[in-house]
Amino acid sequence: MPPGIRQPPPPWRLVLLLAGVAAYAAAVYWTSRRPSELTVLLAAFPFVWFAGVGAGQALDARQGPSRRTVALLPLVLVLAVLGLSWNHLLANFRLLYLVDHVGVHAGLCWLFGRSLLPARTPLCTEMAGWVHEDMSCPRLLWYTRQVTLVWAVFFGGIASASIMVYAVCAPATWTLFSALLCPLLTGAVFLIENAARSLFLPPKDRVGLTGTWQAVRARLDAQAVARTSGDPQ
Repeated sequence: MPPGIRQPPPPWRLVLLLAGVAAYAAAVYWTSRRPSELTVLLAAFPFVWFAGVGAGQALDARQGPSRRTVALLPLVLVLAVLGLSWNHLLANFRLLYLVDHVGVHAGLCWLFGRSLLPARTPLCTEMAGWVHEDMSCPRLLWYTRQVTLVWAVFFGGIASASIMVYAVCAPATWTLFSALLCPLLTGAVFLIENAARSLFLPPKDRVGLTGTWQAVRARLDAQAVARTSGDPQ
């Protein structure tokens, strides 16, 4: 292990996460070809999950009543829409999947892209700081900025391509693209970027897949602590 980089533990959570993503993608593809109420439940799951994460803040007793109400509101609205529009969603489940798919990738594009604005720290540079003791290397700063740009462009391209495929191709083609091809493309870009580090970075500044996963977890954990303590991040 090069000096200056902390040794991360085995990425068991990453393995479980990837297995879960693969299982969800397979379930989406299978149920889309055999529409049922399960199809709508799977399509609605990301909306409920994200709203539920926000609603979790309402459980913190340190939050004031108004902030707890605001935190609960998205979950209440999502559940209300599902309840009132269930039959309509069952007849138009692919549109729900489209909003889900485009929304997630557009959101990721925005997340990476906004960090490239002046006076901001590129997201990949910020994540690299969690595993590198020394971030003063200009090459490392340049590389992490370029990787941030690559991910922003990639996620923006996926969101745009999803809309185009949905508009001009058969429903089965869009389902194949969104549920199976997109996860494979994302994994391929991640592996290519990991391999590219050996070309652009010196050995002391290279972090493998495990280290990258630890960086993401550390950042999310820090943000969660900051939210519950009321400190800005």
